Amino acid sequence: MPAFVVPAVETTGFDEGTAEAEALELGHLQQIDKDPEAVLRSLDAFLEAFAGWASRQMERAEAFSDDRAVAVRIAERSQDAVDRMREGIDLLRAPGRQDLRTAFSLGMAAMRLQMRQASINRGKPEEQVPEPRWRPFQLGFLLVSLASTVDEGHKDRDLVDLIWFPTGGGKTEAYLGLAAIEVFRRRLAHGTAGGGTAVITRYTLRLLTSQQFQRAAALVCAMERLRATDDRAKGMAPFSIGLWVGNEVTPGTRVDAREALKRLQKAARPEEANEFQVESCPWCLTPLVPRLRSDKPEDYGMRLDGVDVVLHCVDASCDFAGELPLAVVDEVLYKEPPTILLATVDKFARLQFKPEAGRLLGLGTTFRQPSMIIQDELHLLSGPLGTTVAVFDAVIQLLLSRSGSSPKVVASTATIRASEEQVEGLYGREVALYPPSGLDDDRTFFSRPVENGEGRLYVGLMPQSVSQPSAVIAAVTPMVEMPEALTARAPSAASRDAYWTLVMYHNSLRELGRTGTLIVDDVNGRLEPRAERLGFPLRPVRAGKVLELTSRRGAEELPNDLRALRVRADESPEAVDVVLSSNMLSVGIDIPRLALMLMVGQPKTTAEYIQATSRVGRGDTKGVVVTLFRSGRARDRSHFETFRGYHEALYRSVEPTSVTPWSLASRERSLAGALVALLRQSFTAFAPNEAAGRFDLGDDRIREAVDRLVERFLGYVTRADGLEAPETRSAVWSLLRDWDRRAGQARESGEPLYYQRTKKDQAALLKKFGQPGEGWLVADSMRSVEPNVAVEGQEPQEEVHHGEDQA
Repeated sequence: MPAFVVPAVETTGFDEGTAEAEALELGHLQQIDKDPEAVLRSLDAFLEAFAGWASRQMERAEAFSDDRAVAVRIAERSQDAVDRMREGIDLLRAPGRQDLRTAFSLGMAAMRLQMRQASINRGKPEEQVPEPRWRPFQLGFLLVSLASTVDEGHKDRDLVDLIWFPTGGGKTEAYLGLAAIEVFRRRLAHGTAGGGTAVITRYTLRLLTSQQFQRAAALVCAMERLRATDDRAKGMAPFSIGLWVGNEVTPGTRVDAREALKRLQKAARPEEANEFQVESCPWCLTPLVPRLRSDKPEDYGMRLDGVDVVLHCVDASCDFAGELPLAVVDEVLYKEPPTILLATVDKFARLQFKPEAGRLLGLGTTFRQPSMIIQDELHLLSGPLGTTVAVFDAVIQLLLSRSGSSPKVVASTATIRASEEQVEGLYGREVALYPPSGLDDDRTFFSRPVENGEGRLYVGLMPQSVSQPSAVIAAVTPMVEMPEALTARAPSAASRDAYWTLVMYHNSLRELGRTGTLIVDDVNGRLEPRAERLGFPLRPVRAGKVLELTSRRGAEELPNDLRALRVRADESPEAVDVVLSSNMLSVGIDIPRLALMLMVGQPKTTAEYIQATSRVGRGDTKGVVVTLFRSGRARDRSHFETFRGYHEALYRSVEPTSVTPWSLASRERSLAGALVALLRQSFTAFAPNEAAGRFDLGDDRIREAVDRLVERFLGYVTRADGLEAPETRSAVWSLLRDWDRRAGQARESGEPLYYQRTKKDQAALLKKFGQPGEGWLVADSMRSVEPNVAVEGQEPQEEVHHGEDQA
């Protein structure tokens, strides 16, 4: 039975008492506007420590013989990072940049407040909370990206800064710190015009978005606390955060929000009827809805205030008992654009249907346009979704550069290969990986494997001549027994909770459904005789404590599922026994108590394997991952036979991802919607739903304006994929000429041409899947790339009744 321990990665530190160690303390950094010399001295020491390491890497690279060119190229990346860090520190030192020093100070103060509050929420008494500190790679990232983020004309402005660090390493805090600095800088430099949406943070999965919303919301709460208590932030416009994820998840209008509130207050179990997606106060973690229905309105963290539903903390002692700086209703987001917008990538397809959505991009407002885009989990933007996102991204970048400067793009991932090609395809930009790798594959200046070799234990199982259900039962049974076995034989080895919840990861929903039946019936049947024979207390799997975590779960159920997973077995009998999960688990789930996983079959990609197995062992207990291979599958057998070698160099096996936004198939699916979004958001005259008929290429002014816009759009296409640019140009003008023809016909007939039908007999430029009549076929979401097809199974001799075509 092969097994291998993949050592945990730790961030490097500095000797206590040194200037570079002091640079990591947020309390020290926030003094930069009052005592710049002391703070800049410590930042110089931090830079010199990194520069010394980079110089030693270059000396070693020069000494290489056969691979000298490759080694020097790797070492040069570290030198580039040194130069960019130095530029950031010089900017903070510049005599005329007091506003930047103040913004940096306020950003550090907000992050410090948030980190302190997180420690208090974990149960630490306020006076015992340690001084919050950056990890070295996080501070390095702030310095590397600072100049190109705050200077709109900087040479590296169009460079995508990609944080590439193992899961659980602190990537989120790094980019939130940079976002905080930029938000404060805008307010200080531009006053009221610096308000509106400053930062757009995009995610690919709704579960990931909901979890990260809580974390980013805590930072916005900290910024609001500073606005109330810090003289430098007093008088600034309120800070807020908005969740823009789709109307199956959150209310679309104020009317929808009021109806959702009524349903919530009538529900017997309000936790399961919460459509506002915020399960607890992001500042003090107090639940916002009671477990059971209450007649007291004050027990609910949502109240009606005029026509708006306002979110607030139900704890009267919380600083946000009056109102939380959160917005989740689309209509409110459009009217009052939030400071930080958290969105799923496919929500931006709404730009073609909702002209008011452009306000989130600063269009039609008095505010400056968003100056920063954060793309989390970049590796998920691949295949069909990444391809479709890239088409709309060209439109978004073009709209965001209306004021003359393009937004800064920051991305993060733990698993990526060939990032240059992927970023070029997505954004038409170059990429800079951070932190830069060293000449030793597993060590950089900022991270190294732990010296004692401890880490996540991977075990491989491949039973022969056994059916898959029998293999699953045989593998699960001893894993369920682990907590009782440890309690009986090694009570000091780990807490009872450590291996209580078994996570079972499946590659398909079909396999997962089969497992659900086996767990409750067959596994329990095998546990009873084993408990007698081995002398362990019987621990059956409770049917009510088997949790499914898949795309079949409703949006309102996910926050409750995450709350259930946090319940510890040594504190409550309500802890989950088994989690049946699909690939939904592989990103964004951060539950430190999970430490035991069974992979039912090898996932299709190494990136998914790394991401999924990284969900266990994130806390104090090192994770155990057992992979159950199928002997009848050649790929599974290959992985079993090369188990040790594969796990010794796990990240080397990560596959490159592919995006082809300007290919023929992609153009046919996405180009029409992207063009409509571009023109509707660019020209006010074309914005209303009934204004599609105003498009007239025979009008010289319209033709000239459209020409300029199309040329800029095609510039992005050329940078991303020059070979497809001529074909894309032809496709764009073919669509525009067709639009011009239909608009002309509508004007001649005296009937309006709509973008979207509101009645059956209306002429419309666009149509959705399943709609009859003439029109460009467009998707309402970037995931709806094909129409649904209903399939009905038929027995061989079954009588068939033919009905009419429902489409």
